[in-house]
Amino acid sequence: MKRSIVLLLVAMGIGAWTWCEAGAQEGNRRTTYSGRAAHARQGAGPSWRSSVPSRLAANRTTLDSGVVVGDEVVVDEHVEETHLNAGEYVVDDAAVGEVEAYCNNCIAPRRFCICFPAHGWVHAEYLQWWQPGMNAPALVTTSTVGTARTAAGVLGQSATSVLLGGNDDILDGARSGGRIRFGTWFDACPGWGMEGEYFGFGTESDDFFRQSTGSPILARPFFNMLTGVQDSELVAFPNVLSGSIAVDADSRVDGAAARFRKNLCCWSGCGNSWLDQCMSVPTSTRIDGTVGYRFYELKESLAIRERLQSLDTGSPGSFDITDRFNTRNQFNGGELGVLWQGRRGFWSLDALMRIAIGANHQTVTITGNTTSVDNGTTSTSTSGIYSQRTNIGTFDRDQFIMIPEFGLTLGYQLTRRSRLTVGYSLIYWNNVIRPGDQIDTDINPNLFPPEQDPFTGPLRPQFQFVDSDYWLQGLNFGAEYRW
Repeated sequence: MKRSIVLLLVAMGIGAWTWCEAGAQEGNRRTTYSGRAAHARQGAGPSWRSSVPSRLAANRTTLDSGVVVGDEVVVDEHVEETHLNAGEYVVDDAAVGEVEAYCNNCIAPRRFCICFPAHGWVHAEYLQWWQPGMNAPALVTTSTVGTARTAAGVLGQSATSVLLGGNDDILDGARSGGRIRFGTWFDACPGWGMEGEYFGFGTESDDFFRQSTGSPILARPFFNMLTGVQDSELVAFPNVLSGSIAVDADSRVDGAAARFRKNLCCWSGCGNSWLDQCMSVPTSTRIDGTVGYRFYELKESLAIRERLQSLDTGSPGSFDITDRFNTRNQFNGGELGVLWQGRRGFWSLDALMRIAIGANHQTVTITGNTTSVDNGTTSTSTSGIYSQRTNIGTFDRDQFIMIPEFGLTLGYQLTRRSRLTVGYSLIYWNNVIRPGDQIDTDINPNLFPPEQDPFTGPLRPQFQFVDSDYWLQGLNFGAEYRW
């Protein structure tokens, strides 16, 4: 997979360079306007200066290289310094007749040139994305009324059904967030710019709760390492226990980037409108390369809490048991990318591919707690059911990974500086740790509080890193402003 991604990125880079070379030759033929500009000024006589603001009239180099259109000056794309916003040239409704001096037989109410962008931009988006559900073993089970106590909630029994877990249905819904990209082009280095980015989602939660006075039956399944068969720890059973169980899962993902952006090539010309093939409109295409720093963070937790009360009047007591699994994936690395942008009249289409290469720092924290009351005596322990002294603690490691990103954005130019956008994004992140995968249900019940003394049997549960693939994908709705 990693090799395929690298080869794809290299192929895109070679293709972009080839396209740039071909486009540059065609672009030079189509976008050199100095001759026609000079001819237009000769026909207009000295009056061409009268409609130009004094701040522009003072710059004779700019005026000699361009055509006056209303209160703007359309300059040759090779001019590097003007008093206009670098490279943003707009022909408004009052100057439709002048467009032919800029683009061969191309008549349109407005033109937005992207070959040399404006000084700065900001693009804000609302994100409606999805992520894969968290995998977890069967965490809560039930059995039909009349099931024997020794078989209640035990996996593999015909009367047992799973209420939660055993699949990828935790945190599998859509999530809402936002993304902002902003940047500027360097006046001193034409074609070079810098961009920043942040995206994030609020903490997404998924909650499960069941309570019973004994019927229905509630249980927590596990594999008994002493007997070698499936077993369960009862939460509610008729005439024995009443209780409740709550499972809470949280997830939060954030990302940020800082990158340099270099215009590799661009060209302009005329083409048919996407909506009206009989209408000629200005077209522009550019390809940029990006290089920079990328950060991602995925923080998740899974907590299981049960409260049970003995129904045996001869042996009163209660238990409050908690298991908690926290994970964090923190990626830091370099990023390479290619961005293609096309404009045709008011419409635009952007496509990007980026790949981040670096270290993913993974951290797992497992904790437990049990508080019991027996005949009025309270005792506490730092273990639960799935969390015992054999796997409690904080564990971390670093993994070298690659994270590709793909995006496609359709835009419509509202004004000379603003446009609306809708798009699709995909981020693929392999080797991610998630809380549900870190739960070991192979348990030695002699570890249940209070632990048997002297202790016998295997030291289970135990901890080992279990990773999975993770992705984010969905729709983006936004607006962009340039200045």
